[in-house]
Amino acid sequence: MELAWRGAELGLLDELLTAARRGEGRAALVTGSPGTGKSALLRGLAERAGAAGALVLDASASPAETDLPLGVVGQLLSGAGPDALPPPSAPPDVLHAALRDHAAGAPVVALVDDAHHMDEASARCLLYVCGRLTGTPVLLVLAGRPRPPAAGPLPLAELLRHPRCTPVPLTVLDEDAVVGFLASPGGGALDGATARRLAPDWHRFTGGNPRLLHGLLEDHRACEPVRPSRPVAGTAFRRAVTTCLHGAGAPVASVARALAVLAGTATLTLLAHLVELPERAVAACLEELDAAGLLDGGRLRHEGVRAAVLEELSAEESTGLHTAAARTLYENGAEPGPVARHLVAARASGGRPDGPAWAVPLLAEAARHALGRGGARQAAEFLRTAHRAGGEEAGGLLPLLARAEWEADPASVVRHLPALERELAAGRPDAEDAAGLLLWHGRPAGADTAAAGYVYPCLRAGEEPHGPGPEDMDEHAERVLESVVHDHAPPGSVAAVLCALLHAGETGRAGRWCALTAGADQARAATPARRAVAVAAAAVVHARTGAYDAAARYAGRALSLLSPDAWGVAVGMPLAAAVLAATRRGAYEEAAARLRVPVPAAMFRTRAGLHYLLARGHYQLAVDRPRAALGDFHACRDLLARWRLEPRGALDWRTPAAGALRALPAGREADADPIAQLTRAERRVAVLAAGGSTNRAIAARLYVTTSTVEQHLTRIYRKLGVASRTELAALMAARPS
Repeated sequence: MELAWRGAELGLLDELLTAARRGEGRAALVTGSPGTGKSALLRGLAERAGAAGALVLDASASPAETDLPLGVVGQLLSGAGPDALPPPSAPPDVLHAALRDHAAGAPVVALVDDAHHMDEASARCLLYVCGRLTGTPVLLVLAGRPRPPAAGPLPLAELLRHPRCTPVPLTVLDEDAVVGFLASPGGGALDGATARRLAPDWHRFTGGNPRLLHGLLEDHRACEPVRPSRPVAGTAFRRAVTTCLHGAGAPVASVARALAVLAGTATLTLLAHLVELPERAVAACLEELDAAGLLDGGRLRHEGVRAAVLEELSAEESTGLHTAAARTLYENGAEPGPVARHLVAARASGGRPDGPAWAVPLLAEAARHALGRGGARQAAEFLRTAHRAGGEEAGGLLPLLARAEWEADPASVVRHLPALERELAAGRPDAEDAAGLLLWHGRPAGADTAAAGYVYPCLRAGEEPHGPGPEDMDEHAERVLESVVHDHAPPGSVAAVLCALLHAGETGRAGRWCALTAGADQARAATPARRAVAVAAAAVVHARTGAYDAAARYAGRALSLLSPDAWGVAVGMPLAAAVLAATRRGAYEEAAARLRVPVPAAMFRTRAGLHYLLARGHYQLAVDRPRAALGDFHACRDLLARWRLEPRGALDWRTPAAGALRALPAGREADADPIAQLTRAERRVAVLAAGGSTNRAIAARLYVTTSTVEQHLTRIYRKLGVASRTELAALMAARPS
C-alpha cells in the first residue's frame, strides 16, 4: 500500500528492518491517536518485509480479549503453523524461543496492533523478548496509544515504555502532507493541481486525521458526477469520526459527547461535572481528541463532527445527556437560554413532559429574553415545552406563547384565539398581548374591554368615538412606528400602527415617517411579522406622500413576507397601498391582481377596511366603473357615519365620490343615491324615521297602521344595509345634494 504521506516513518522502520536482517534485533513502538494511521503503517511494513523475504507474524489485541491469557502470543505464533501455538500456562520465554527458532531460516518481523489492549501474559512474553533481541534477526513492532492505559497491568505499561523500543510517533498530517495524501495512489489519486486546491479546506475540515480524510474522500467520490468544491460530511466521514471515538475508549467518547452537547458553553469544570470525572482526567481526554484532529480551539471542529459524535446516541441516552446538561448549567449559574435549549432538546428526544420545579419559570424567562432579541421561533419552542410541562406555573403562559408564535408566523395564532378570549375573560395579567392578537385577527369581542390608551382605538371600530385627537394621533403614530421599526413593541402596537398612520389627519410628520421606514426591510425588527409590518408602514407612508413607485415596491415586499391569512385584518393596509400605488401609476392589471387577494370579512369592520374600500374605489373610477366606485365611496361614508368619525385626511371619500358622480352616464346620477331604490311609501317612512319620529307618530302622520310602518322599516333596513335609526339618520344626512 502506498503511504507517501508517511514517508519519514516508513523510512525509519525500513532502517530497523535492515538492521534486523543483519542479525541486529530491533523493537519499535508506533504511537498515535485514533485515526492517525498506525494500522496502515503496520500493513505497509508487512508488505515491504514480506517482499524482502522476511517471515511476517502479526497480531491484533482487542479489549474483548484482555482476559484471555497469551491471546496475542497465540495469534503471533499461529502464523508459523498450528504446532507452534503455546499452552495457556506457557512460561514467559515461550515466544522468545519460538522467534529464535524461526529466525534461523529467515528474518522475523513480529507486528502487534492495538498493543494497549494486550493481555497480561502476552505482555510478559513480549517484555521478555524486548530484553533479548541482541544478536537475533528479529524486528518487533508494537502499535498503540501514546499513553499506556492507567488501569492496565504493570508488564504492559513497562513494555510500552521499554527503553529498547524505538519510538515512531504518528501525528495528524499538515497541509503539505494532505496534498501528498490527495495526490498519492493510496489516497485520492488526484492530479497535483486539484490536490493543492482542495488541501487547505480538507485540512481544516479533518484536522489532518488520515482516517477522516479517507472518509471525506469516499463521500467526495460518492457525489459524482458533480463533486462539490467544499468538503461534505457524509456517511463515510461520520463513520470515520465514530470509529476514532471507539478507538479512543469510553472516557474519551464520553467527553466528546459532553462537548458536543454543551457546545459553546463547555468549560473544563462543566465537562467534569457532566461526565463525572476529575478535571485532570477530562483534560487528558481533551488532549487526545485534539491530537486526533477532532478539536479546533478546544471545541469540536465543526457541526459535521458534532453530529457524528451524537449520532449513535439512543433517544434515551440523548434525553439523559441533555437533562444532565440542563441541570449542570443551571446549578452552575448559566444564563437561562442555554439551559432552556437543553430542556427543549431533552423533550424532543422523548423525555417526560414534566421536569424539575425550576424548569417552567426558567423556560418562560428564556423566552422573554429571546423575544427581546428577535428570536421568536426559539421563544416559541421554549414556551411550548413549558406549556406541555403543565402545572400552575405554565397556566398563564398562553398569551406569551401566542405572541411568540405570532412574531414568527401570525397565521399560527388562529388556533389559540378561543383560549385567548377565555384568558381575557378570566382577567389574566397579559391582557395587552392577548387583546392585540385578537384584534389582529378580527376578534374584537373581549379585546375591547382590555384595550386602553392610544393603541387599540387605532385598529378597532366601535359605536362610540375612542382615543386621542388628530394631533395626538399623529404624534402617537410616529412614536409607535419608531418602536416597530427599531424595537419590539407589543403585538397590539404593531397591529395598530398602520391604521394610526392612515387615520392621522395631516402629513406634517411624513418626512419623519419616511426617515423611520427608510431601511424597514433591514430594520432591527428581525421577526417576520415585525419586518412585514415595518415594510408595510413604509408602503403606507410613501403612498400618502405620492411616492407611488416606492409604495408599490414596499407593499409587494410586505405581502410576500406574510400570507393573507397571516396578515389578518391588517392585510387591508398593504393591499390598500399597493392598489392605490398601482392605480396612480396606471398599472391597472397589477391593481386588479392585488384586489383578487382574499381578505377576511372582519377587515370591513375595522379601519383597515375603510382604506381598502377607498383604494378599490379609486381603481374602479380609473378603469371607468363609476357606479362600482361610488358604491365603495358610499360604503366608506356609511362606515364613518356609523363610527361617528369625520371624513378627513386619508379618509375623505367626498372628493372622489363627486368625481364618480360626474362620471356617471347622463340620467343615472339618481342611481348613486341609495334612497332612490326605495318605493315612494318607503322613502316617506325613511325620512320621518331618520328625523326621529317614532313608529306610532309615523303611522299617525301617514294614516297607516303601526304594523305597516314596521314592515316598511324592515324593507328599508334591508335595502339600505343599515341596522338602526341612528345608521339610517347618518345615511340620510350623507346623501349627495
